Amino acid sequence: MLRKSGILGYPLGHSISPYFQNAAFEFLGIKASYKAWSTEPKDLSGKVNALRGTSFMGANVTIPFKETVIELLDEMDDWAKKVGSVNTIVNDSGTLVGYNTDTVGFIQAISEYGNYDPSGEAVLLIGAGGAARAAAHALVGNKVGSLVIANRTYHRAERLASEFPAKDKVSPVLLNGPGFLKAVDSASLIVNSTSIGMKHTSVENCNPLEGLSVKAGVLVNDMVYNPLKTPMLIHAAEAGAKILTGLPMLVLQGAASFNLWTGRDAPVDVMFLAAQEALAD
Repeated sequence: MLRKSGILGYPLGHSISPYFQNAAFEFLGIKASYKAWSTEPKDLSGKVNALRGTSFMGANVTIPFKETVIELLDEMDDWAKKVGSVNTIVNDSGTLVGYNTDTVGFIQAISEYGNYDPSGEAVLLIGAGGAARAAAHALVGNKVGSLVIANRTYHRAERLASEFPAKDKVSPVLLNGPGFLKAVDSASLIVNSTSIGMKHTSVENCNPLEGLSVKAGVLVNDMVYNPLKTPMLIHAAEAGAKILTGLPMLVLQGAASFNLWTGRDAPVDVMFLAAQEALAD
């Protein structure tokens, strides 16, 4: 029997996950498929419920469902519960279990591909959605010195920041407000966790750092991976900043999901190559 998996999100025109997940299945000789399941919000419940079928291994979850999908699941991994965001669903004999592999993908990406250790450092995180939740918990878990969460809707940034005790030094600011400008100036790492700059969206030509000066030597990471060089990363590179694309986090979180579905070690090098080829097409 061909086992099925895929990614739930809306829109999904930007997604290259099927390319590298299918390459991994093929490389290991696993009879499975991975597809992009573009799902409007009204259809999410039915799509998730269908994952209980015996042919389904599970699914990845992306924008805008990483938080809303939680109420549709039967169980949650302890870490996913703490983060409050799910990007991986595993079908365990009809029981749907939620996991978060974004955190490990994010930390591994900034450390191994960005040569960055957040311990004791000042970090600016743009966004307050599911991906931001993963990044915030990963950073605090790795002893970040201070974390500023910036969002265009202030109360969402405030809600996320309030989940951390005062000792963790996590604070909310309004995107493009005075606190945001100060955070841009003082951060050694700036991360965009929103869809700003993403291909096939209404904000693909936008840059959350538009008009702002980025210091040379700062690491700027965009979780958006399509295009590989987003307007924000181009802007940062021109200012002399170090840049990290969204590709390492994408592949590494996907590899962790693959491990959960199959019980096999994901062929990460094969997945990276397939992802790079997909973006080059």
